[in-house]
Order: sequence, then C-alpha cells, then structure tokens
Amino acid sequence: MSSKPSIPAHPSGETMKAVCFTSFGKPDDVLSVQVIPKPFVSDADEVLIKVHAASLNPIDKWRVGGYLTEMFPEQHETSVLGYDVSGVIEQVGEEASKSFKVGDEVFVRLDGMKYGASAEYVVCSVPEIAKKPSNISFSEAASVPLVGLTALQSLRKGGVTEGSKVFIPAGAGGVGSLGIQIAKKMLKASHVCTTASPGAGFDICKKAGADRIIDYRSENFEEALAGEDFDMAFDLMTEAGRMGALLKKGGKIISITGNPNEDGAAENAAKQAGGTWEFLIMHPDGKDLAEIATYIESGEITTFVDMEAPSIDDFKAAVDRLWSGRSKGKCVIKIA
Repeated sequence: MSSKPSIPAHPSGETMKAVCFTSFGKPDDVLSVQVIPKPFVSDADEVLIKVHAASLNPIDKWRVGGYLTEMFPEQHETSVLGYDVSGVIEQVGEEASKSFKVGDEVFVRLDGMKYGASAEYVVCSVPEIAKKPSNISFSEAASVPLVGLTALQSLRKGGVTEGSKVFIPAGAGGVGSLGIQIAKKMLKASHVCTTASPGAGFDICKKAGADRIIDYRSENFEEALAGEDFDMAFDLMTEAGRMGALLKKGGKIISITGNPNEDGAAENAAKQAGGTWEFLIMHPDGKDLAEIATYIESGEITTFVDMEAPSIDDFKAAVDRLWSGRSKGKCVIKIA
C-alpha cells in the first residue's frame, strides 16, 4: 500500500493509538499498534467519537488478507482495522449538531473508511450513526452494527414479514444470532430454523429464539429440510447452490458473501424451486441501526459477545479468536 497517500496530519499535530496494517497477509505478520494522526472533523455533517469499544467481523479477515482490494481499495498507506465502533461524541460539525451533541453515546458501522474502528478516535457522518442502547455496555453495543444491519437488510430484501418461515444457518455466529432475533422479534416470522454445533452453539441459538436447530456436524441441512417450503433462505457461507430444495414456490435466497452464483449455481438452485436469488451488500444506515436499538432497549433482542480484549494493546487476543473460526458471538476490543 506504499503507493497510497499518508493519513492526513491533525491540524494541531495530535496523534492516537490504533491497530494498523501497511501490507496484506497473516495477522501476526501485518497487524500492530501504531501511533498515527488523530482524525478531525472536516465536514459539517461529521462527528468525532472517542472510541470505547470496537468489534471484529469475518470481513476483517478478508480485508487484512488483501481479498477486498478490487471492491474496496484502501485509502491510505496505513490502514486501521475494523468497521464497528461504539463510543462518546467529543465534537460535532455544524450540520451534525442538529442531530447529535457532545456527550452522546453512539454506535456505528463506519462507512467510507477514512479510518478504521480499532483506534482511540474515529470520525464519521451523521447518516451512519445511532444512539447507543442505554441498557447495554459499550462492548455489547460495538458488537451489533455490521451484523445487525446485514441481517435486517437481508431479511427485508428476502421479503420476510409476519408469518414467514425462514432458514438462517450458522445461528451461533454474529449475523446468525442477530438474524434469528430480528426475524422473530422485528419482522414477526413464525418459524426460524438454523444450524449450529451442540453445546455453546445450540445454547446461543435457543436463547436467540430459533424454533429448530440442526446439528451441522451430523446432518446436511438440504436433506433434513428438503420440501419444507421456506419463504426465505439466508446464505451466509456461500451455500446458496444447496438451498433450492428448501424453498417454497416464490421463495427467495439472499446471499451476502463469496461468489455463490459461480456458473449460475445459486440462481439455478432458486429457479428450480420457482424462486429467486439475489446478492446483498450491506450499507451503513443509522436509521436501521436506531430501529434495532429500540428492540435491544426493550429487551427483545440481546447481544452475544464471545470475548473482549481488555485494551487496544491486547488486540491480538480478539484477532486470534476471530481468525480461529471458533468464536460464538462477537470478538471485541475494549479501547477506553
């Protein structure tokens, strides 16, 4: 990334600590805590947030590995890890002051990636931001944005409404555990089936409200659920080509990762069932996030944090847990 411009210097020369990378590769080889320029408000609709917690997502693995550069090129020679953040507003632009004020506790899925989330400060725009639910910690709040928005937007794109029957695999993961709850509580689906491994995975799925849990270690979901007429199947793991037999006529498969339609596999699977397939790229949206927040505050939706690294200097604990593929729920880095 040496051909990219440097991170702009703060007008007063202020700096901060952040988890950074300047090249792509394995996390042990490329990630480190560095001192970089502190971000600053430069547009009227921006706010400066003092970060209290940041969470990691599978997309961070792909980004650090260099697999997203064509779709989402890095903007600077030094990049900051992470997309999800919670914290307290310390400065507001003139336009932003109409929506938020200094001292507001907020959470956000960063857009534009001026900087990443695993830092002492971030700057972001008003349309991305929502007030943090008052009944959860900063670490719990940081675990929500990317996975919550992905689940809500995908389920809506899939046409999930009151009475829908939905298949959401990987129910113990970040998107899956919130997806089950959003489908049941927000969108009023009547039946949600998921997959998980026995033990902690099953426990999370039950707590999330899944109506049926398939042990993926001993059962193939496409065999166990064939002909059960799901209104929507949510493809979280590039498995859309296996989901056609689950759909009712007119049902939908929504994919969010990988290339599930290679050689037309996903589209053909849906068509054979008389349904459709679509791919969704989540977009940061403060209004969607605020809607999720109301259900968290009411106690209808809960968060699942697998582990919390106690400080930015201990970020490796969260990174190692995420990269291991064994986390149940989200991995969080406590910043302040």
